[in-house]
Amino acid sequence: MATSATLEGFGFPVHLSPGAEERAAFVAGRVERAAAWLSEQLGVTPRIRLSVADADDWDSVATAPLYGTPQGTEDHLRVAADDGWFGTELYASIRPHVSAGTADLLRAAYGEPPALRPYFDLVAVHELTHLFQDQVWPAYPGMWIAELHANLAMVGYAHDVEPELLPALRAFTATVDELPVEVTPVRELANMEGSFEHGAINFAWFHFGLTRAAEALWADAGADVLRGLYEHVRAGGGADHPALREVAAGWNQPPSAASSGIADSSVRETMPSLG
Repeated sequence: MATSATLEGFGFPVHLSPGAEERAAFVAGRVERAAAWLSEQLGVTPRIRLSVADADDWDSVATAPLYGTPQGTEDHLRVAADDGWFGTELYASIRPHVSAGTADLLRAAYGEPPALRPYFDLVAVHELTHLFQDQVWPAYPGMWIAELHANLAMVGYAHDVEPELLPALRAFTATVDELPVEVTPVRELANMEGSFEHGAINFAWFHFGLTRAAEALWADAGADVLRGLYEHVRAGGGADHPALREVAAGWNQPPSAASSGIADSSVRETMPSLG
């Protein structure tokens, strides 16, 4: 495959499509920073290999033909060599459903026409976290739990390492309350895995809701909840983790009823009992 070209100078293999050297260096730099940060938080150093692939090479490295959104499984992280089509199509499907105020927020974050690469490049940190999960967790805990944990890592990385990315992260997330049930009919956490059958917008609704929940968890407990949830699943635990119970209890509630899906009780106070 064309991504057999390599880029030297990083602590993991970097494969790239022809002409993607500058892009690959940028992505690999962030992956290196994020991996170091995650290793410090979680106490694990996973195997990593990175592919930065263009549209011609994407299907040869990716697990799904959604060019433009990062994908991470086992030890392999795949990132697009350019903006790709996925983000543009997702944005176009969301835009008709949001209020004027949210549209202004999206424009301020991404411009017009939208340049969505900063958001999806941060999603690469989310996908990198799946490598930390896949190589350590003894069993898959269910999609919403794995996705929430990866979002905790993405949110925490942005807060701790690259806070200038927070506006790009939050603008997409802010659309979650305005997407109508007509286009996001699957809403139960346990059914997240099947939501893509109703279109990427339904899956995005889950992702945005779990991102918002992750921000609330991070604000309350910081790295303690990221590490606590990781160790809880590593030890074979399931949805009985206190942070997961809080998120599940507040899921799909109006913002006034459940701020970011987190109840008023402090997650930090429960941390000694985790795991």
